[in-house]
Amino acid sequence: MIVLVAAGLDPSGGAGLLADLEALRAAGAEGWAVATALTAQGPRGARAMEPVPSGLVLRQIDALLDGARRRPRALKTGMLGSAENARAVAARFGAAPLARVPLVVDPVLRSSSGLPLLSDPLRRGPAAVLGPLLERAALATPNWPELEALAGRSLAGEAEAVAAARALPARAVLVKGGHREGEPVDLLVRGRSVVRFRGRRRPGTARGTGCRLASAIAALLARGAPLEEAIRWAKRHVERHLDSALGGRAG
Repeated sequence: MIVLVAAGLDPSGGAGLLADLEALRAAGAEGWAVATALTAQGPRGARAMEPVPSGLVLRQIDALLDGARRRPRALKTGMLGSAENARAVAARFGAAPLARVPLVVDPVLRSSSGLPLLSDPLRRGPAAVLGPLLERAALATPNWPELEALAGRSLAGEAEAVAAARALPARAVLVKGGHREGEPVDLLVRGRSVVRFRGRRRPGTARGTGCRLASAIAALLARGAPLEEAIRWAKRHVERHLDSALGGRAG
Protein backbone atom coordinates (compact mmCIF):
# COMPACT_ATOMS: atom_id res chain seq x y z
CA MET A 1 0.00 0.00 0.00
CA ILE A 2 1.31 3.44 -0.94
CA VAL A 3 0.77 6.61 1.10
CA LEU A 4 1.73 9.91 -0.52
CA VAL A 5 3.02 12.38 2.07
CA ALA A 6 3.52 16.12 1.49
CA ALA A 7 5.54 17.60 4.35
CA GLY A 8 8.72 19.41 5.31
CA LEU A 9 12.19 17.95 5.57
CA ASP A 10 13.77 17.83 9.02
CA PRO A 11 17.42 16.83 8.41
CA SER A 12 17.68 15.32 11.89
CA GLY A 13 14.89 12.82 11.14
CA GLY A 14 13.12 13.63 14.37
CA ALA A 15 10.07 14.98 12.58
CA GLY A 16 8.82 15.72 9.08
CA LEU A 17 9.22 13.48 6.06
CA LEU A 18 11.84 11.14 7.51
CA ALA A 19 9.70 10.47 10.58
CA ASP A 20 6.66 10.04 8.32
CA LEU A 21 8.40 7.39 6.24
CA GLU A 22 9.55 5.55 9.36
CA ALA A 23 5.99 5.43 10.70
CA LEU A 24 4.62 4.26 7.36
CA ARG A 25 7.11 1.40 7.20
CA ALA A 26 6.21 0.37 10.75
CA ALA A 27 2.56 0.24 9.69
CA GLY A 28 3.31 -1.88 6.63
CA ALA A 29 2.96 0.85 4.01
CA GLU A 30 5.25 2.34 1.39
CA GLY A 31 5.75 6.09 1.39
CA TRP A 32 6.03 8.54 -1.46
CA ALA A 33 7.60 11.72 -0.07
CA VAL A 34 6.93 15.19 -1.47
CA ALA A 35 9.03 17.95 0.13
CA THR A 36 7.09 21.15 0.76
CA ALA A 37 9.73 22.96 2.82
CA LEU A 38 13.35 22.71 3.88
CA THR A 39 14.37 23.36 7.48
CA ALA A 40 17.54 23.83 9.48
CA GLN A 41 17.00 21.70 12.59
CA GLY A 42 19.15 19.88 15.07
CA PRO A 43 19.31 18.85 18.73
CA ARG A 44 18.73 22.47 19.84
CA GLY A 45 15.59 22.95 17.79
CA ALA A 46 14.51 24.50 14.50
CA ARG A 47 16.47 27.53 13.31
CA ALA A 48 15.10 28.31 9.85
CA MET A 49 12.46 27.26 7.32
CA GLU A 50 12.25 27.89 3.59
CA PRO A 51 9.16 26.79 1.60
CA VAL A 52 9.69 24.85 -1.60
CA PRO A 53 8.12 26.80 -4.52
CA SER A 54 4.57 25.56 -5.12
CA GLY A 55 5.31 24.77 -8.75
CA LEU A 56 8.06 22.38 -7.73
CA VAL A 57 5.79 20.79 -5.12
CA LEU A 58 3.24 20.04 -7.85
CA ARG A 59 5.95 18.71 -10.17
CA GLN A 60 7.01 16.28 -7.47
CA ILE A 61 3.45 14.97 -7.16
CA ASP A 62 2.95 14.75 -10.92
CA ALA A 63 6.28 12.96 -11.44
CA LEU A 64 5.33 10.31 -8.88
CA LEU A 65 1.96 9.71 -10.55
CA ASP A 66 3.11 9.84 -14.17
CA GLY A 67 3.35 6.28 -15.48
CA ALA A 68 3.01 4.69 -12.05
CA ARG A 69 1.50 1.22 -12.05
CA ARG A 70 0.18 1.70 -8.53
CA ARG A 71 -1.66 4.63 -7.02
CA PRO A 72 -1.60 5.95 -3.46
CA ARG A 73 -4.27 4.47 -1.23
CA ALA A 74 -4.03 7.34 1.27
CA LEU A 75 -2.64 10.89 1.44
CA LYS A 76 -1.13 12.83 4.32
CA THR A 77 -0.03 16.43 4.73
CA GLY A 78 2.20 17.85 7.43
CA MET A 79 4.13 21.10 7.35
CA LEU A 80 3.35 22.87 4.08
CA GLY A 81 5.59 25.89 4.49
CA SER A 82 3.44 28.47 2.72
CA ALA A 83 -0.12 29.44 1.94
CA GLU A 84 0.68 28.95 -1.74
CA ASN A 85 1.71 25.35 -1.09
CA ALA A 86 -1.44 24.70 0.95
CA ARG A 87 -3.60 25.99 -1.89
CA ALA A 88 -1.68 24.06 -4.58
CA VAL A 89 -1.70 20.76 -2.67
CA ALA A 90 -5.41 21.08 -1.88
CA ALA A 91 -6.19 21.60 -5.57
CA ARG A 92 -4.06 18.66 -6.72
CA PHE A 93 -5.40 16.33 -4.03
CA GLY A 94 -8.94 17.35 -4.96
CA ALA A 95 -8.53 16.41 -8.62
CA ALA A 96 -8.29 13.06 -10.43
CA PRO A 97 -6.71 10.62 -9.81
CA LEU A 98 -6.44 11.53 -6.09
CA ALA A 99 -9.87 13.06 -5.43
CA ARG A 100 -11.33 9.95 -3.78
CA VAL A 101 -8.22 8.93 -1.83
CA PRO A 102 -8.56 9.43 1.97
CA LEU A 103 -6.54 12.38 3.23
CA VAL A 104 -5.15 12.93 6.74
CA VAL A 105 -4.23 16.56 7.48
CA ASP A 106 -1.80 17.31 10.30
CA PRO A 107 -2.11 21.12 10.53
CA VAL A 108 1.50 21.86 11.48
CA LEU A 109 1.87 25.57 12.29
CA ARG A 110 4.98 25.79 14.52
CA SER A 111 7.94 23.65 15.44
CA SER A 112 8.18 22.34 18.98
CA SER A 113 10.83 25.03 19.59
CA GLY A 114 8.46 27.77 18.40
CA LEU A 115 9.58 28.48 14.81
CA PRO A 116 6.64 29.42 12.52
CA LEU A 117 6.23 26.79 9.80
CA LEU A 118 3.41 28.23 7.66
CA SER A 119 4.14 31.56 6.00
CA ASP A 120 1.03 33.64 5.33
CA PRO A 121 1.96 37.02 3.77
CA LEU A 122 -1.69 38.10 3.58
CA ARG A 123 -2.22 37.17 7.25
CA ARG A 124 -5.49 35.46 6.52
CA GLY A 125 -5.06 33.06 9.43
CA PRO A 126 -4.56 29.28 9.46
CA ALA A 127 -8.28 28.48 9.15
CA ALA A 128 -8.49 30.34 5.83
CA VAL A 129 -5.13 29.06 4.56
CA LEU A 130 -5.84 25.41 5.39
CA GLY A 131 -9.59 25.55 4.73
CA PRO A 132 -9.53 23.91 1.27
CA LEU A 133 -7.37 21.05 2.58
CA LEU A 134 -9.57 20.57 5.63
CA GLU A 135 -12.67 20.42 3.39
CA ARG A 136 -10.99 17.55 1.54
CA ALA A 137 -9.80 15.74 4.69
CA ALA A 138 -11.13 12.47 6.03
CA LEU A 139 -9.33 13.36 9.27
CA ALA A 140 -7.53 16.37 10.73
CA THR A 141 -5.19 15.88 13.69
CA PRO A 142 -4.60 19.23 15.47
CA ASN A 143 -3.05 19.44 18.89
CA TRP A 144 -4.61 21.86 21.38
CA PRO A 145 -2.63 24.99 20.31
CA GLU A 146 -3.27 24.21 16.64
CA LEU A 147 -6.99 23.85 17.28
CA GLU A 148 -6.98 27.19 19.09
CA ALA A 149 -5.19 28.79 16.14
CA LEU A 150 -7.70 27.30 13.71
CA ALA A 151 -10.59 28.44 15.90
CA GLY A 152 -9.09 31.89 16.37
CA ARG A 153 -9.61 31.87 20.12
CA SER A 154 -8.54 30.26 23.39
CA LEU A 155 -10.33 27.07 24.38
CA ALA A 156 -11.15 26.76 28.06
CA GLY A 157 -11.97 23.07 28.20
CA GLU A 158 -13.14 19.93 26.48
CA ALA A 159 -16.61 21.21 25.56
CA GLU A 160 -15.13 24.23 23.78
CA ALA A 161 -12.57 22.05 22.02
CA VAL A 162 -15.30 19.72 20.76
CA ALA A 163 -17.30 22.70 19.48
CA ALA A 164 -14.22 24.10 17.73
CA ALA A 165 -13.50 20.71 16.16
CA ARG A 166 -17.08 20.46 14.90
CA ALA A 167 -16.71 23.87 13.28
CA LEU A 168 -13.84 22.63 11.09
CA PRO A 169 -14.86 21.35 7.63
CA ALA A 170 -12.98 18.03 7.94
CA ARG A 171 -15.15 14.91 8.11
CA ALA A 172 -13.51 13.97 11.42
CA VAL A 173 -11.12 15.71 13.80
CA LEU A 174 -8.74 14.06 16.28
CA VAL A 175 -7.88 16.64 18.95
CA LYS A 176 -4.60 15.48 20.46
CA GLY A 177 -4.42 15.88 24.21
CA GLY A 178 -0.68 15.96 24.88
CA HIS A 179 -0.65 19.72 25.51
CA ARG A 180 -3.39 19.53 28.15
CA GLU A 181 -2.78 19.30 31.86
CA GLY A 182 -3.22 15.92 33.53
CA GLU A 183 -3.99 12.71 31.71
CA PRO A 184 -3.52 13.04 27.95
CA VAL A 185 -6.87 12.27 26.30
CA ASP A 186 -7.36 12.49 22.54
CA LEU A 187 -10.84 13.36 21.29
CA LEU A 188 -12.17 11.97 18.02
CA VAL A 189 -14.96 14.32 16.99
CA ARG A 190 -17.14 13.07 14.16
CA GLY A 191 -20.55 14.67 13.75
CA ARG A 192 -22.34 14.41 17.09
CA SER A 193 -20.05 11.59 18.21
CA VAL A 194 -17.06 12.04 20.52
CA VAL A 195 -14.74 9.09 21.20
CA ARG A 196 -12.02 9.42 23.84
CA PHE A 197 -8.63 7.74 23.56
CA ARG A 198 -6.80 7.78 26.87
CA GLY A 199 -3.04 7.67 27.19
CA ARG A 200 -0.26 7.77 29.75
CA ARG A 201 1.98 10.78 30.14
CA ARG A 202 5.71 10.04 30.04
CA PRO A 203 8.41 12.14 31.67
CA GLY A 204 10.20 14.18 29.02
CA THR A 205 9.27 14.96 25.43
CA ALA A 206 10.13 13.70 21.97
CA ARG A 207 9.78 15.49 18.66
CA GLY A 208 7.74 14.27 15.73
CA THR A 209 5.00 12.42 17.60
CA GLY A 210 2.28 14.26 15.67
CA CYS A 211 3.93 13.46 12.34
CA ARG A 212 4.21 9.79 13.24
CA LEU A 213 0.65 9.56 14.53
CA ALA A 214 -0.94 11.08 11.42
CA SER A 215 1.22 9.01 9.07
CA ALA A 216 0.47 5.77 10.90
CA ILE A 217 -3.26 6.55 10.75
CA ALA A 218 -2.96 7.21 7.01
CA ALA A 219 -1.16 3.87 6.55
CA LEU A 220 -3.93 1.97 8.31
CA LEU A 221 -6.59 3.78 6.28
CA ALA A 222 -4.68 2.79 3.13
CA ARG A 223 -4.97 -0.82 4.28
CA GLY A 224 -8.73 -0.44 4.69
CA ALA A 225 -8.93 -0.22 8.49
CA PRO A 226 -11.85 1.65 10.10
CA LEU A 227 -10.90 5.06 11.47
CA GLU A 228 -11.07 4.18 15.18
CA GLU A 229 -8.98 1.05 14.65
CA ALA A 230 -6.43 3.09 12.69
CA ILE A 231 -6.19 5.64 15.51
CA ARG A 232 -5.75 2.98 18.20
CA TRP A 233 -2.96 1.26 16.25
CA ALA A 234 -1.26 4.57 15.52
CA LYS A 235 -1.38 5.60 19.18
CA ARG A 236 0.27 2.32 20.19
CA HIS A 237 2.98 2.95 17.60
CA VAL A 238 3.65 6.45 18.95
CA GLU A 239 3.72 5.13 22.53
CA ARG A 240 6.36 2.57 21.55
CA HIS A 241 8.34 5.33 19.84
CA LEU A 242 8.12 7.49 22.96
CA ASP A 243 9.21 4.67 25.24
CA SER A 244 12.18 3.96 22.99
CA ALA A 245 13.18 7.60 22.52
CA LEU A 246 12.80 8.63 26.16
CA GLY A 247 14.27 5.39 27.49
CA GLY A 248 17.29 5.84 25.23
CA ARG A 249 17.67 9.43 26.38
CA ALA A 250 17.51 8.45 30.01
CA GLY A 251 20.23 5.87 29.46
